[in-house]
Amino acid sequence: METISLIKTGFDLSDREVVCYPYLIVTFKIYMPRLFLKPRVAYTVVAADLVKGAAARANMFPETEEVDIREDSLVPGLIEEEEALTNARKTALRWIMYKFHSFRAPRIEVIQRQKAYKAFFHADVKGRKVLVDSVKGLEQDDIR
Repeated sequence: METISLIKTGFDLSDREVVCYPYLIVTFKIYMPRLFLKPRVAYTVVAADLVKGAAARANMFPETEEVDIREDSLVPGLIEEEEALTNARKTALRWIMYKFHSFRAPRIEVIQRQKAYKAFFHADVKGRKVLVDSVKGLEQDDIR
């Protein structure tokens, strides 16, 4: 058994076989220099996939809870956390350059950083087994 941080969900996962997928979730505080003014400050949250290495902006830093789970239920991370942090920083930089049309290099500071897992489980829907994302749930296309 291993203790992990699992992203909170509305689903009851107590009697289900779950598979947990690893992410590195980071909150950045970005200072953009402006001529003759104080720097503009922006915040963004980026979730970096620890298996593929891809990073994407998130709308908020998720709440997590500590749970004990079997090690064979965890998807092993193939990317080191430092490489994932570098990918997340690049994503934040691309977003800030696009959003604020900034042409000067901003100063990026890590405020919050956490390795968290998202749970997936199987469910029977209309006689078919489907894989359910515990955060997003089922999409309408998944039900048909």
